[in-house]
Amino acid sequence: MIEHQETVDFSHVPKSQGLNAGTKFILVTGVLMIFAIGGFSAFLSGYGHVWPSTHTLRIDLGKMPQ
Repeated sequence: MIEHQETVDFSHVPKSQGLNAGTKFILVTGVLMIFAIGGFSAFLSGYGHVWPSTHTLRIDLGKMPQ
């Protein structure tokens, strides 16, 4: 016959072991990649733009780059 415990003891909550080294590495690498992509986006955002507006009126739009 199988006997079951009538009461369940919830007084002890298991403690977390924390994050292992592989998970920490992936987390740090992901955050660094987010900032790197944001930095590249900000750094390269001026490519293909002409400023100030006095120069934009003089661009030959009929000439296509090769």
